[in-house]
Amino acid sequence: MAFAWTDDAPASSFRDGITALPPDPHPAPPSIAATLTTIDIKAASLSLPEQKTRTFSLLGITWNDPKAAPDGTVQVRTHSVATRKWSGWQVLPVGEGGADSAESSHARGATEPLWVGASDGVAARIVPADGSSPTALPAGLRLDMIDPGRAGGAGGGEPEPSASASVDIPDISDSSEPPAPTTEPTTTAPTTAPTTTAPTIAPTTTAPTTTAPTAAPTTTLPMPTSTAPLVTPLPSYVSRSAWSADETIVTESMSYAAEVRVLFVHHTAETNNYSCADSPAIVRAIQKYHVKSNGWSDIGYNFLVDKCGTLFEGRRGGVTKAVIGAHTYGFNTNSAGIAVLGNYSTTGSPEAAEKTIAQVAAARLGAYNHNPATVGQLTENAPDGKFKQGQVVDFQRISGHRDGVNTECPGNNLYARLPAVRAQAVNMVSGLAALPFGGGGTLVSGVYYARGAVTVNWSVATPSSLLARFEILLDGKVAATAPPTWRASNLPLPAGAHTVAVRAVQLYGATSTTAAAKVFGDVTAPAFPSAPGVLLRGGTYSATYAPVALTYRTADNVRVGSLAVTAPAKAGLSATSTYWNTGVRPGANTTFTLTAKDWAGNARTASVARKAVPVAETAAKRGGTWATRTGGSYLGGKALAATKKNAKLTWTFTGRSAALLFSRAAKTGKADIYLDGKKVATVDTKGSTAYRQGLWVRALTPGKHTVTVTALGTGGRPTVVSDGLFYVP
Repeated sequence: MAFAWTDDAPASSFRDGITALPPDPHPAPPSIAATLTTIDIKAASLSLPEQKTRTFSLLGITWNDPKAAPDGTVQVRTHSVATRKWSGWQVLPVGEGGADSAESSHARGATEPLWVGASDGVAARIVPADGSSPTALPAGLRLDMIDPGRAGGAGGGEPEPSASASVDIPDISDSSEPPAPTTEPTTTAPTTAPTTTAPTIAPTTTAPTTTAPTAAPTTTLPMPTSTAPLVTPLPSYVSRSAWSADETIVTESMSYAAEVRVLFVHHTAETNNYSCADSPAIVRAIQKYHVKSNGWSDIGYNFLVDKCGTLFEGRRGGVTKAVIGAHTYGFNTNSAGIAVLGNYSTTGSPEAAEKTIAQVAAARLGAYNHNPATVGQLTENAPDGKFKQGQVVDFQRISGHRDGVNTECPGNNLYARLPAVRAQAVNMVSGLAALPFGGGGTLVSGVYYARGAVTVNWSVATPSSLLARFEILLDGKVAATAPPTWRASNLPLPAGAHTVAVRAVQLYGATSTTAAAKVFGDVTAPAFPSAPGVLLRGGTYSATYAPVALTYRTADNVRVGSLAVTAPAKAGLSATSTYWNTGVRPGANTTFTLTAKDWAGNARTASVARKAVPVAETAAKRGGTWATRTGGSYLGGKALAATKKNAKLTWTFTGRSAALLFSRAAKTGKADIYLDGKKVATVDTKGSTAYRQGLWVRALTPGKHTVTVTALGTGGRPTVVSDGLFYVP
């Protein structure tokens, strides 16, 4: 089954559908300013001896008439700031010109610019062709040297501080403008929106497989039959503001064409011996050269890419618009130009740059429903171009500069790679991204804990119609497959630590894989090594309230993630807590229920039913003299008071926790507490006026116990007022 893009509207004339973007009337100055220094050459022949200059990093030679050119080979040598040595002679090839129509009316002839790094000296010469005598030089010949500014890395800069502080490499920005709208075929696929619960989709029934996907073709591609457009977002790029474009020198309107039909690939014909940290400075210098040396409205290319694959926004007007550039003389309308920094005549083109070119081609051509592997038509606009003016010319959608102009650009090696770039562009799987897992688990420190199965969610920008399938990878091996319309799939998850990734497989075999996410399969529920229990605690007791503590201890093979009381009330607890303070109604049986969950969502519930039983002081066995006190502040309306030493009250009960209640006042005294015949504590009941206070509480071994209160006859405050006992059976 083959399908691709609809083609092709008839080619429009040069001015058809062209609109203009006027220059900014109040442009802000760049944060890093490039500066131009020139040396006028007035001699009859070019022979500029070695001389000291201001610091520069890029240079070229220009002259008045773009149709004229020096007779012979222009060569320069430069003095390095870093090494303090002179370079060998380097060739400056004559530029082929790039601007069309009105923009070319004030253009100058020029060599291609050459990036040399920070330099402070220069020499120049012309080597006559075939050893002939030198001829007259073009009028207005001058040497242009550009310093890209302080933040240019090894590109140098003047000793003075730059206009404002800046980092060496600007931040890379995402595409700021949305891609052209597309309509994808209607399907019955589940929603692609991320969810926090498992989507209502069936897991794949395809058996797990480890078969590798079909290898991507390199040059031959099936012809299209479908009308589904390829709409691919641009890769991340360095914006004009980020590389510090000088908007103050862009003084003319930018023009828009109706569409982008062809992407022309260029190289800047400069050195390949640059650091990618210098790329923003190189782009700044190229803009300055194109405007101030070539005489164009702005930088000529729509995009630039360095050998590391970093994409730079070029000409002003918007990365998603059909901005007419100055890159391919005669064919700038309805095309876009992308230039790779460096010279690829004898050096192999970088794989990273090729990938970026393919991504840009897929985005810019796909935005207008053009298959990067097909042919587009452009009209020759130049009166002295490679083709007859007005001729409609067929171009590969991704073409080299030499296809439209008599030039060696983009170099033999890069040009030879264009078929592979076309194949890569048409096979591009773009925008594949993993979304948060579903299935009730928990993401903790970058690991998703799940039980039994996990819902794998993802998104992708490439239309479903261009995809063959998705493969769900468990520990790097295919564990499940999903149809191209799906954006989620259930994946059984074995116990233990694993990785999960999603691989999208394009119709022609190209793939893209998300970063592997860490998961942990856990089917073991938490445990309660210490079952829930209920103990009395200190505080104020009443006929309707007894303070208690619910006690417990949890454990899990990985980690308890949450703990909650679900009865008799709802309360969230710390996962590491061991007790919960609450209260119960005296005499009433109360059931407490706890639910512990681990990070994977496994849960275990434990319950305990207990009651707090009040026993009046009058039910105790008395020893010595105890007087009855009455009043609404006492539990049950009564209490017993002793003023003599060794007066005793003894309770006998069967239980697991007990609390003795006293009334407190400034003149009340001390008492000893005996448990099962042994003294275990002395309590001092002196304090602010308070009633029904649990001053002694104790967790007990479940069983029969006796508790005795013995008044000590404290000097000056001998009175002890007992208000009974509570216990938990």
